[in-house]
Amino acid sequence: MKLNMSKIMFITIIVLSSLTSFSVNNWLTMWILMELNLFMFMPLMTKKKINDQTLKYFIIQSLSSYILVFSMLWTSMKINSINNLLTMISMLIKIGMAPFHAWKPELMNKINWNECFLLTTLIKITPLILINKMISFKLLILPLITTMIMSSFSGFNQLSLKKMMAFSSIFNLVWMTCAFSMNKILMISFMTIYSTLNWKMMKLFKKNNLIYKNQLILTPLKTKISMNLNLLSISGLPPLMGFFPKWIVINEITKNSMLMSFMMIMTSILMMFMYIQMNTFSFTNFFMTKKMNKLNENKTFMMINLINFPMMMLIWMN
Repeated sequence: MKLNMSKIMFITIIVLSSLTSFSVNNWLTMWILMELNLFMFMPLMTKKKINDQTLKYFIIQSLSSYILVFSMLWTSMKINSINNLLTMISMLIKIGMAPFHAWKPELMNKINWNECFLLTTLIKITPLILINKMISFKLLILPLITTMIMSSFSGFNQLSLKKMMAFSSIFNLVWMTCAFSMNKILMISFMTIYSTLNWKMMKLFKKNNLIYKNQLILTPLKTKISMNLNLLSISGLPPLMGFFPKWIVINEITKNSMLMSFMMIMTSILMMFMYIQMNTFSFTNFFMTKKMNKLNENKTFMMINLINFPMMMLIWMN
């Protein structure tokens, strides 16, 4: 009971600190909120003792924080170009965007689905807000394009569902960053829809104890349909719920950068192909069962013919 209450307390603090960051303008306060999230999330990852993944996560997040504080020292010296670059690097490390993304899929592969949900939604809110408040969007274009290309290609060869969801999360970070650069309300709407779909998806994975892609074959038909609709919605397939915020973002981003909008559309098609591939894979067993039933019927018919053949031979000989 104590463990459950402590988990509830940690999650509540993460939720409150993430929501508080929307109304904060001071970088120091936002840094404190990010560190608070770090120290609340670490006990959720730790079961009985500190494991390797918890230690790696702490080191990566601490490194990111040190770079951020160091960049603020450069601000006092009025060297804005170095300050912006260091701030961008620190935040890219913290939320796991390319080229500093390698830790995120590996970490998600080792933690449970509840922790995966927190890592892909609430914990990245404060760094995203800080990115959009302190860094010029023009400076972000190259990392954003790199992130889209990397995540859209990396998801294809993954067998682990947690790693696939990690790359999906990294890909959607780009959309959230673009949404926030245009309108805070649009970013909140996008984040709410994405979090809802992500929660439903991970809840289905957890309920059916799914970890690898080949386990999708064994799920019931009702679960397959629900899962596939959620995946297609996350991919932004019209007219599902996930399509509308992406459509608004594309309309707005086209006015500022045609290259960015083109890359977002092309990489989204690649990500959609990955989701459709998962859908096709999950229904493999359903169609194979039908084929096996037909094969069994054919086998029965062949057995009847084989039994009748000696009897016909005996009748003919008599």
